[in-house]
Amino acid sequence: MTAPSASADPFGTAALREAVLTAWSASPTRLAEDAAAEADLARIGYRDRLLTELVANAADAAAAAGIDGRVRILADGDTLRVANTGAGLTAAGVRSLTALRVSPKGAGTGEVGRFGVGFRATCLAERVELRSVTGSIGFDAGRTRRAVREAGIDLPDDAPVPAQRLAWPVPEPPPAGFDTEVVVHLSGPAQAAELLAQAREQAPDLLLELPRIGTVEVAGTTFTLDLPDGPDGGTVTVLRNGAPLQTWLTAGEGATRWLVRLVDDPGLGPQLRSATGEVLRSPTPTAIGLTLPARLITDLPLTPDRRGLHPDADIDTAAAGYVELIRRVPDDQKHLLVPQPALAAGEVDAALHAAVTARLAEGDWVPTAAGGQRSPARTWLLRDLTPELAARLGEVLSPLAAPALSEPVSAAALLRLGARELSLAELADLLAGHEDPPGWWAGLYGELAALAVDPQAVAELGALPVPRTDGRIARGARGLAIVDGVTGPSADSGIDWLPAVHPDAYDPLLERLGAEHIPIDEVLSHPALRQRIEDPDSDHDELATLVLPLLAAAGEPVRVPSWLGALELPVSDGQPRPADELLLPDSPLREVLVDDAPFGTVDEQTVERYGPTALRRLGVGWAFSVLEEELPTAPDHDLPDEQEWFDALPVPPESLVAVRDLDLVDPGRWHRALELLAGDPDTAPLLADPHGYTGWWLRRYAELGGQPLRLLRSPDDPAWAGLFDVIDHPQAPALQALLAAAVPDDAGDAADWLAALADPDREIAPGVAARAHAALVRGRRDGRYAPADLEPPAGLRTLAGTVTGAGLVVDQPWWLPVLDPAVAVPVAGDGAAARDFADLVDADPVSEAGRALVLGDGQTVSPDSADALVWQLLTGRPADGPLVLHDDLQVALELPAGRSEHRVDWWCDAAGATHRRRPGTVGGEYG
Repeated sequence: MTAPSASADPFGTAALREAVLTAWSASPTRLAEDAAAEADLARIGYRDRLLTELVANAADAAAAAGIDGRVRILADGDTLRVANTGAGLTAAGVRSLTALRVSPKGAGTGEVGRFGVGFRATCLAERVELRSVTGSIGFDAGRTRRAVREAGIDLPDDAPVPAQRLAWPVPEPPPAGFDTEVVVHLSGPAQAAELLAQAREQAPDLLLELPRIGTVEVAGTTFTLDLPDGPDGGTVTVLRNGAPLQTWLTAGEGATRWLVRLVDDPGLGPQLRSATGEVLRSPTPTAIGLTLPARLITDLPLTPDRRGLHPDADIDTAAAGYVELIRRVPDDQKHLLVPQPALAAGEVDAALHAAVTARLAEGDWVPTAAGGQRSPARTWLLRDLTPELAARLGEVLSPLAAPALSEPVSAAALLRLGARELSLAELADLLAGHEDPPGWWAGLYGELAALAVDPQAVAELGALPVPRTDGRIARGARGLAIVDGVTGPSADSGIDWLPAVHPDAYDPLLERLGAEHIPIDEVLSHPALRQRIEDPDSDHDELATLVLPLLAAAGEPVRVPSWLGALELPVSDGQPRPADELLLPDSPLREVLVDDAPFGTVDEQTVERYGPTALRRLGVGWAFSVLEEELPTAPDHDLPDEQEWFDALPVPPESLVAVRDLDLVDPGRWHRALELLAGDPDTAPLLADPHGYTGWWLRRYAELGGQPLRLLRSPDDPAWAGLFDVIDHPQAPALQALLAAAVPDDAGDAADWLAALADPDREIAPGVAARAHAALVRGRRDGRYAPADLEPPAGLRTLAGTVTGAGLVVDQPWWLPVLDPAVAVPVAGDGAAARDFADLVDADPVSEAGRALVLGDGQTVSPDSADALVWQLLTGRPADGPLVLHDDLQVALELPAGRSEHRVDWWCDAAGATHRRRPGTVGGEYG
């Protein structure tokens, strides 16, 4: 549009000036009042609002034109130029500008301040021009002063005049591309530069406050907005020369918008920056301070200076949209938008604070663990809720707030808004009656463990529901058993004879809540289970479905009582029978038993269902089965010869662990049977105890080559070489404790020893025989047998290695040189041992069967003499009595075989004197 000519006055400013001057002439006081009012607006009402008011007028111009406005701000020397697009200047606008306090805009127009009172912000300058495509006007304080005087109005030199009551047309149009330009002539370039710097700083805020302004250009720097797609807000980015400068999260309702700044953190992502030092913006800044954490841009009526709130303003309406804003904030930062209970900045701030808080308390914006949204007043809060725990609890507690709002700061904010805080005890109560698989509960316990940080928390969880193995739900873990040794899922093992935690529900937290560990051995040894098994009315098929899965799932080792073998199982060809009367199919045990052994075979389907391990633990035979009982009181376990073994014990055993059914082994199959026993980890250890029932029985009744094990010796044991045969078995090392002992076991064993010694076909060295004779004596002294328990042997083993029927037991060593070796019977040890042996075998000691007389007299020497000392040093002992030396020592003997004389080196006579042949020359020796 072409600007009017210089002589044109399209807005009738001459008539307006004439009317004003006439009024001033009629009332000089009116002139002073107008000057004072304009000064007040410039110094107080619109101080520091120059750019805000001019851009607000530009926004109204853009709205009137129905376009997105564009503003350009330049500084040219001492001049500030603010150009904009939009509707041009009108006559009504000019009348408003010259009327000082009148605006052509009325309530509800949606305009911010176009050509209204806010233009008085330009009063900081003596001269202002408003150039428009529809015509331009100017205000000039100096020209106004001259006009007043020309009108004959008395005006003192120092009296102020209103600078913007008289307007004159000006010829200059706005710059190309713009519809209006305000040119402010300032006091100097410094003031212009300062205002330009303020423009750069205020441009982002002006774009946010005045949606009709799409672009603000400040001396070559262009500011624009990247707006959200939706009408209700979103993320708004302020761009500077096309690059992001600020990012704001916004939400609104009607004319109200709430904004909060987002700042990018390289480590955390977008982070909210709570507003500080904010003022109410309606839509441009007022002087009303706010303490809310978000920026408010609204449309409340203001006082004429746009610094205060009009008394009729409805503050509650400005709270609209705040709930939507907090909904859009990340969950872990929502607490930043909950107003703090701080001292209000004023009456308006207090009212707005209350309105926002009320809307937050009732609005549905709190994310729940179940994925929905609730108001704080309908929300439950569990402190320090983890995402994993929330995932589980959200399924059953829909009001529960999400984890991000459960940390301390967020939780405190929710509680201020009316949320209900759950204690752990309340949580446990709320979960009562909830049904889910045991594995779900185990996961819940694992997540709750992080909250059970102290004894108080543990106590509060005391009533937490716990699934039991019998399908019921217990209130609390105290009194429940945790079955050890169950290593896998065992949903089929519904233990119902004691209150036990379902294995799939186990978590270590249950131990802290009072559940106690119990080994699977104890579960299967429980008296209640025994009563069930022994009850004739019990359903053994059902019991088998409970017991066998436990046995299958248990780890090693597991020990079960022998009475558990009474549990009846289906057999392949008949009625159910107790497990300990059954064998597994293809059991190697069957090949060593007598043909008519009373064992059935367990049904194949039962083996396939539970596996051979569980069945063997129950008592079903594969190899030999083991019976176990603690503190047995009587030999009542149906073991062969148990009474005999029990009677031989000095005291009852503390425990009984024994191989069963040894008496059912075919006598000709002991070689293979011993292989099974030695190769089975359950039975092999029992072979190392010759005094336990198993070792005791096997030593007596298990035979190899027709010999019981206790009459065989190990290949690497020479102690009884010739006396006993060497065992011929690949498991000989494992059977070593069952072989010939150091002492006979009993009278029967002693008789076998004597028979072997008397067997002339055995080659037994004299030393072996002497040790065996001494071992027989030790057995007698141990009380294992007495002479009356034995028959005299057919013969005695002699020093010559032969067997004689008329032997003499050598009980005095000095007889050895004079006895026939084929008659002398040696016994390792002293004379007392030899005499005990003679008594045991009903033989004569040589000291009693013969008489001896020392021939000739000798010389008795002092016990302290050199000869006595030499004797002591040579023999290792002092003389038993007096030491008598002979030049030639001879004795006369009377034995059953006849009388004889013998030259000897030494002799002890019946009186106790020791006789020695005198030593030869020095360096000689006794003969």
